[in-house]
Amino acid sequence: MKKIFILLLGVSWLYSCENLEPQVFDRLSPSNYPKNEEDARTLVTGVYGILNRGAYGGFSDISWQSRWVMNTATTDEFVCYWGGGVWETYAKFLWNSNSEHVTAKTYGPYIKAITNCVNIAEQLEPISMNAELKTRYRAELKGITALLAYTLYDFYGPTAIVTDPAITLDPNTNFQPERPTKAWMVNFIKSTAREAADNLPISYSSQDYGRFTKGTALMVLLKLAMHEKNWTEAAQISKEIMDLKLYALQTSYPSIFAVDNEMNSEIIFAIPCLTVNDRYNNWLAHVLPSEYVEPNGIPVQKWGGYKVPWTMFDKFKAGDDRLKSIWGSINTSKGMVDLRSINESWAQMGAVPYKYPADPASNGEAHGNDWVVYRYADVLLLRAEALNHLSPLSSEAIGLINMVRSRAKTTTIEASDFAGENALNDFILDERFRELFMEGHRREDLIRHGKYLSEAKKRGASYSDESRLLFPIPQWAINENKKIQQNPGY
Repeated sequence: MKKIFILLLGVSWLYSCENLEPQVFDRLSPSNYPKNEEDARTLVTGVYGILNRGAYGGFSDISWQSRWVMNTATTDEFVCYWGGGVWETYAKFLWNSNSEHVTAKTYGPYIKAITNCVNIAEQLEPISMNAELKTRYRAELKGITALLAYTLYDFYGPTAIVTDPAITLDPNTNFQPERPTKAWMVNFIKSTAREAADNLPISYSSQDYGRFTKGTALMVLLKLAMHEKNWTEAAQISKEIMDLKLYALQTSYPSIFAVDNEMNSEIIFAIPCLTVNDRYNNWLAHVLPSEYVEPNGIPVQKWGGYKVPWTMFDKFKAGDDRLKSIWGSINTSKGMVDLRSINESWAQMGAVPYKYPADPASNGEAHGNDWVVYRYADVLLLRAEALNHLSPLSSEAIGLINMVRSRAKTTTIEASDFAGENALNDFILDERFRELFMEGHRREDLIRHGKYLSEAKKRGASYSDESRLLFPIPQWAINENKKIQQNPGY
């Protein structure tokens, strides 16, 4: 059963009928709030709002300025029919330090959310409550902090965050942080995520579905290890995730993203979505062309913007089960039509990524399919990549890739198919596209494989030097804090 666990805290104000001036009987202050276990739960649950703000905020947001768009629209797996302006800025790397495209929903909001986590963790300390639950709540806050800090690091490099509650809880502070060293940032993310992983449960009951688990915290550690190209550490962490014995590949690829996908065996972390209260998934509205006819009669919104370029679509072999989720043909009023046979720009631009199938309860734009952030196939392919660096063409690396390909009902591979480490590494990059297309991992993958800039040059990016491996620090942040130095090239 779906649960929305982001709660709103109401404050009651009582007034005396006998006086003209209102008499306040209840006011929130550090002396009376938080004071009990329920207050603690409300505070910690509220922190998840940075991840789950619905279709136009958080990790399930796929509109411009979002984390997903920054990770996807800047890569070779994405093209947008809506054309220039916003989308050309992403595709051709035209952003600058005043561009909200690459800062508005991430830089400031994530830093504030980390501060909020630091503050709440400190506020939990004096509360008299179940010690085990308090430890878990602190670990959830650590996990969210690590995830946001890693995202900031990946986007902007070492980021000026404040982690000392003596500073963050001081209303009179004028403290202005400097950008930390890379070593400090990496160690902070690593130690914070590890503390979370060591104190979080591996799963929850349905009423707490969507909260941070041990597996989610380990995924942050795995992503960081891969980012730093620490292959030994990545191999160890991926094995730790596998050894939880909790996750497994779904039998059917499309079922990973179906409306009833909550708590399926493959998902490690997802954002719960419903068709109400703005907490919905609006994937189909962004990807379906107006000419599409939903065969089941489900009302679906069709804006027809996001597509996968044909050059990427052609990386799939015929019969690959994943083609059920990325379409070269669509159902129209005239029946099934091959998009490439339609002599119109919207069709010639690319395939339709039908990643999240229509929800029968949809009212048009809103669908209830939970948004997948991390899943087990990602772990298997990252482990295969790390192992290939450590022991080129190892049987385990080949076997892990074949687990993913076998589920997709496509041909398996053998070590003899590849000349060496680099050849298999290139194949893994392509396989990660085929398996994880449009899930928000492509930018990281291309950068790690040294192909982010070269792919940008192919599509005519105006700027494609190494400065574009990071986004700029927003100019407003530098104006407010002169200690913050801009990233090179901006």
